[in-house]
Amino acid sequence: MEDVKPMLNPVVLKRLMLSVLTGSLLPVLARPARAQTERTGPGQAPFSHMHMILERTILKVDVLALDVCVDAMTAASIAPHARSAPKGADADSVARAVIAADRAVGDIRFLRNVSLGQFLGGIRDEQKKAVSAGLLSDSTFRMIGDSLPVWFSFLEERGIRKSDRITYVFHGNSLRTIYRDPDGSVLLDQTDVGEQRRTSVLATWFAPGSAFRGRLLESLADGPPAPAVPCSQPVPAS
Repeated sequence: MEDVKPMLNPVVLKRLMLSVLTGSLLPVLARPARAQTERTGPGQAPFSHMHMILERTILKVDVLALDVCVDAMTAASIAPHARSAPKGADADSVARAVIAADRAVGDIRFLRNVSLGQFLGGIRDEQKKAVSAGLLSDSTFRMIGDSLPVWFSFLEERGIRKSDRITYVFHGNSLRTIYRDPDGSVLLDQTDVGEQRRTSVLATWFAPGSAFRGRLLESLADGPPAPAVPCSQPVPAS
C-alpha cells in the first residue's frame, strides 16, 4: 500500500516559512503557556493552599478560619517538604518559603463576634513570637503595635462580627488589607509597602510556636487540595 504523505496548504506553508525566517514563530507558540501561567493565581497549584481553624479557651470555641495560598513557584519549593505533616527542618523550610513568597493571599473569616481589644491583643501575642524567632524586628513590632488601633479604629464601637472577613493580598513587598462585613461592604482597604510590613502578617502565622503554624502545616499533609475558593474571591479594584 502506498504511503500517503500529509500535505500543507501552500498558503499555510508560506506563512510558516516566513515565521521561521523572521523569528516570530517561537513567541506565537509560547504565548498559550504564558497566558496559562498568568491565569494561575495563588492557591491553584498543588501544595499551594493551607487551611486551619483557630480555637480559643478551654471550651475550644472556634474563633476564625484562616486560609493561606501561595503562588505556583512557592508551592513547588514547598512540595518536597510537604509529603507528610512537616516537622523540624521541613516545617522551617515551608515557613521560610511562604514568608518569602512573591505572591500570596491570606483570608480570615470570623466565626464568632470578637472585640477589638481581643483581636489586637491576639495579634500582639503572636507577633512577639515572630520577634523572638528573628523574623520580625523589634522596631517594626512597636510600630505595628502603635498603628493597629488607628488602622482598625472603625471597629472600636462596632467590634468584629461573625462572618466579617479580612483579606491580605501580598505582592512583592506590598501588602493590601481589605476588611469586609458579612454583606461584602468594604470597611477598610489599605495598601502598605515594605518588606517588614508584609512579614509582620506572614510571620505571625508561621513563626515557631504560633497558634496558627502547626495546623496550617498539617493541612499540607492532606495532599494537593481543590482550587482554594477563599483565596480566589474577587477583591475590589485598587
